[in-house]
Amino acid sequence: MFKFDVSQSEMAQRILMAAEVLMAREGVQNLSTHKIAKEAKLSVGTIYVHFKDKDDLLTQLVLFLFQRFYQDSMRHAAPGLPLFEQYRKMWLGKWHYLQNNPTIVMNMHQYEALPKFHDVVKFCTSAEDMPWNQFLDRGRQTGEIANLPNNMIYALSFGVIRDLAYIQIIEGIRYSEAMIEEMVERTWLAIRR
Repeated sequence: MFKFDVSQSEMAQRILMAAEVLMAREGVQNLSTHKIAKEAKLSVGTIYVHFKDKDDLLTQLVLFLFQRFYQDSMRHAAPGLPLFEQYRKMWLGKWHYLQNNPTIVMNMHQYEALPKFHDVVKFCTSAEDMPWNQFLDRGRQTGEIANLPNNMIYALSFGVIRDLAYIQIIEGIRYSEAMIEEMVERTWLAIRR
């Protein structure tokens, strides 16, 4: 259904990143191709060379975001490690990804209003080749992970990461490494059988 290895041209990526930045600053409801073009320092016509219309651009933005997240997730998959170490590596990988991409954190609620966002999320929680789902399958097979739906386990573990990253940004605070390590351990306990 969805492919996360779709390559975008440099120009298309530039347009998508401009849309992302503009969304964080002005909100999804205020996006227009004219504003996106201005943010990307391009003509409006250039947008239509790469995207059919604004809806196509926003759909491609969703796929672009998930592609980046998927590629980062693949870097942190370590199926040869003990289950907790796999979890810790993926958890910290997602934490650092959000630390390096605060625009994603600030836009998360707006992304949910984009076309295809929910379809892609549903796909990701069930796709067999996603590292998270493979991890959960192994954990259930060994009896270490709770027998709950993937999306519920995600909320108890990785959903916490998004919330912590958001709180950190809006409150202007920085969590210590010791606190983050404790959150890894506490969320691990939440998903254990």
